Amino acid sequence: MTKLISVILNYQKYKEMNFIKIITAICSILFLMIGADKFFAFLQPPCSLEDTISHIIWKVLGVMQLAAGFLIWHPKYYKYVAGFFLFFMLAFTIYHLTQSTYDIGGSASMAVMLGLILWNPSFLRGKN
Repeated sequence: MTKLISVILNYQKYKEMNFIKIITAICSILFLMIGADKFFAFLQPPCSLEDTISHIIWKVLGVMQLAAGFLIWHPKYYKYVAGFFLFFMLAFTIYHLTQSTYDIGGSASMAVMLGLILWNPSFLRGKN
């Protein structure tokens, strides 16, 4: 009975953790999927800038994204991963726009989700 009361009293904490975990899971799946696509090219349509980026850099980006898919779950590294890739995704979104290519939906939405993980705004925490 005391466990039930504890859960009820701490509902906001559990709610926040679940929302952050859902966003983290979505980002993790996207990192793994996009990173694997750098090696197996299964996503359609392919990135419009794939032909303009060096093959070695393309593979390095894939390895970084695969690593991020796992490291984002680690309590010690998730803020570093979210912060680095937030700016990474924003930079590639801007680069796409300057090259007059507009396949930016994935990078822009991931930047928003990574920003939420990094910022952890009060509406996720609920009332104190």
